[in-house]
Amino acid sequence: MKRLFACLAFAALPLSAQASGDLARQWGQEASRLSEQTSEMIFAVDRGQPLEISETYTLDVYRFGRTSADLARWIDSANGPNDLSCLFRGMAAESEDQLMALESPEGQQTRTESLNRLASLFSDAELVAVAAQRRASIKQMKANQETSQCAVDRW
Repeated sequence: MKRLFACLAFAALPLSAQASGDLARQWGQEASRLSEQTSEMIFAVDRGQPLEISETYTLDVYRFGRTSADLARWIDSANGPNDLSCLFRGMAAESEDQLMALESPEGQQTRTESLNRLASLFSDAELVAVAAQRRASIKQMKANQETSQCAVDRW
């Protein structure tokens, strides 16, 4: 739990880059790196090694989720496709949920399941990043933002 609080402390810091197609590309690259790192941890657990989640990994997952939320807002402000902003919001929420599961005192099984969900999330994010970069090259798309809502919306 203390790792999650440390991540939340970073929330007050401003982002160094505004949301854009370039940020979407960087986000996709980070997803690829996190996917590889997560797969290595899963493989280690499968070999019977104890699961150790580093502070750096926790912070990187937190940042991934925060950037996902920023990209959702970018798509919304550019009047982009609602389904793309929903994907980003869902990834932000899933990142947060899985960070909580990694900190869970329930044990190794819960943490391993969380890693599997994160691996899937990061794999999906690589594809979403490509769609977001394409969105950045389109000047204006019409989307009905008022009537469309994401199932993941918590607000």
